[in-house]
Amino acid sequence: MDRTPENIVAEQTRLLFASALLPIVVSVLAAALLVVTLWTGIDHRLLLGWFLALALVSALRLRIVSQYSSQGRHDSGNQEYWHLRFLIGNYISALIWGSSSFIIFPEHSLSLQIVYFMVMVGMAAGGVSSLCPSFRAVAGFLTFILFPIILKLLLYMTLPALLKAFLVFLFWYVTVSGSKKINLNIRENIELRQQSINREKILKISEVRYRHIFSNAPLGILQYDSDGRILDCNEELIRILGSSRERLIGMNMLATLQNQDLLEALRKSISSGEGYFEGDYSSVTGNKTTPVRVFFKTIHHSEKAVSGGICIVEDFTEKKESEQLIKYHASYDTLTGLPNRRLFLDYLGGEISRAERHDYFGALLYLDIDNFKTINDSLGHSVGDEYLIMVASRLSEFIRKEDVAARMGGDEFTVVFTELGSSSQIAASKVRNIAEELNLCLSSPCKIGSRDLQSTVSIGISLFPKDNRGVDDILKQADTAMYRAKAAGRNEICFFLPSMQEAADEKLHISTELRQALKQDELYLCFQPQTDISGNLIGAEALLRWYHPEKGMIPPDVFIAIAEETGLMQDIGQWVLRAACLRIRDWKDKRLLKNDQTISVNISGIEIASPDFVSQVLRTLEKTGASPHNLGIELTEGSLISTGKDIVGKMMKVQELGVKFSVDDFGTGYSSLNYLRSLPLHTLKIDRSFVNDINSSKDNVVLVDTIIMMARNLGLDVIAEGVETEQELRYLNSKGCLVYQGFYFSKPVKEELFVQILERGRID
Repeated sequence: MDRTPENIVAEQTRLLFASALLPIVVSVLAAALLVVTLWTGIDHRLLLGWFLALALVSALRLRIVSQYSSQGRHDSGNQEYWHLRFLIGNYISALIWGSSSFIIFPEHSLSLQIVYFMVMVGMAAGGVSSLCPSFRAVAGFLTFILFPIILKLLLYMTLPALLKAFLVFLFWYVTVSGSKKINLNIRENIELRQQSINREKILKISEVRYRHIFSNAPLGILQYDSDGRILDCNEELIRILGSSRERLIGMNMLATLQNQDLLEALRKSISSGEGYFEGDYSSVTGNKTTPVRVFFKTIHHSEKAVSGGICIVEDFTEKKESEQLIKYHASYDTLTGLPNRRLFLDYLGGEISRAERHDYFGALLYLDIDNFKTINDSLGHSVGDEYLIMVASRLSEFIRKEDVAARMGGDEFTVVFTELGSSSQIAASKVRNIAEELNLCLSSPCKIGSRDLQSTVSIGISLFPKDNRGVDDILKQADTAMYRAKAAGRNEICFFLPSMQEAADEKLHISTELRQALKQDELYLCFQPQTDISGNLIGAEALLRWYHPEKGMIPPDVFIAIAEETGLMQDIGQWVLRAACLRIRDWKDKRLLKNDQTISVNISGIEIASPDFVSQVLRTLEKTGASPHNLGIELTEGSLISTGKDIVGKMMKVQELGVKFSVDDFGTGYSSLNYLRSLPLHTLKIDRSFVNDINSSKDNVVLVDTIIMMARNLGLDVIAEGVETEQELRYLNSKGCLVYQGFYFSKPVKEELFVQILERGRID
């Protein structure tokens, strides 16, 4: 905000009060002199009254001057008030002097008049010298003193009096005009002085601001002269260099710097105006190496001459650490610290190229921890993470320095072993031994927290190099071999063979066609009746079939396994459930399906583990209009164990609708009696493998007896699967199993034939 007018008023007031003391005193003395001179010619009372009035006003003015000296000069916000007080005192004093023209003017004595005029002119002239800082003060003072004299002379209406009046007016005019010019000069001087003061203040503020910025800047700053000598530096530069101000100030950088790139940047700035350096700098005045970015900029005091320059130094330590951290996370697994998939594939590509150049064989091992999902689900992800860290640690300790292990994701790891031999046979033999030792290492027990854990691994192996086989091919082959090892029962080591690749390609092809089959209605249901010993129909199991337009019938055990691996099982399961419910509603509407007959569908563990399993069943029943009392859901014993704790709640919600649950392939899993008791089950189905071996295995006979007894104790029905002979039927019946499913009564039949069975109500 511009405060110049206020500052001018303040300076005018200061000048008025500074020169006020002497004029006031002189005014009183002049009044006393005038009184003494006129004492014989004027009434004494008038003289004394006039003098006392002037003396009293002068005393008050002196008091105001004293107050200003002690208070007013420091009261910067009220200078206009003090200026006004001065003017009032000045004007009153001038009016008293002016009133003398009517009170004590010597009308009858020319000599006294001359004295009177001289005193008045002297007072007017003296006022000019002290009052010119304020034009209002000087103009008012002159007017109040001289105009009463002019008026007095005009009242005489004589030529001499009029001439005198004119001369006094002329004196007033000349004096006021001169005072105005003097006042303008004084104002200009005040304004110039104020501008100078303001410039000094701004300069001082700028200097303080510059020093503050210079000292507290988050960047290192130094100033150097044209010879490269450091003139000044801030604290941040001292911190970055690990040095001290005493060692830096005065140092000649051109003679001291050892880093040639930095030295060249400094020379370039002096010659061309700018220089730049980025890299690690080892301080010559401190024991510290710091990654920095340096900018040099020269300063010119004329168009050509260089007076020096400014250098800005940025500490790149945090940025470099961040870049290294980002680079690390881009290449390494955060949990285990092993190389990630991206870095590993780059390394594998280099090793394949090296093996081709130097004519030796290497091997890629693809490892998968068996049943790792069980560890995660039962003990929690934190324990699972600790187990993965343990596996990574053992891998790192096991391999040689020239070999590399990586985490590909989840519980899958890879290892590259190099220079195993010049022939594939030797390399295969060596890597087989290595894989067996590695398997023993990773499968040995470990302690995670307070728990003792142990898990096996499945290992797939692919040798390299191979003709026209790149990184993706070798990785795919090892992955295929690993899945072959898991399919062989886990805890196995398998080499990749061409037949494996063909099988993998076939699997991918079938998966693609299976997706099309869902859209093109190539899937259909068959029904295998469930009867009592007399052949009366109790229900049926709906079985999925796929008739390929080119390949013909594709066995369920082929495409179901592929559907589970490729994530199609949920879509297929929903299709089966919907198709079965549509049949139930249709047969119910036609009164072919009785209230106590059940059409069962198989539900995989993947489907029931889905969070929206219950809502899917409810929506399907609502959309199809099927009776839930005629619907059965079969779950394998293995899916009941691996699905999770929330399976009980899901089953109970569905059972409340009237849907019946049964355990398929019972006896092949490891479920406990307590676990079965907690589940809302209706039926146990004895696996066909036990039924078929009733005649040849005493162990299976005992197991079948135990299952039937267990079901009776739990209040569950029992269905025997795979009944093919009368001997099996009679034995099962004698032990209390009353419902049967198998070729002895009927193979799975198409819908048209099953409708005929429904119409008869029995198997003939």
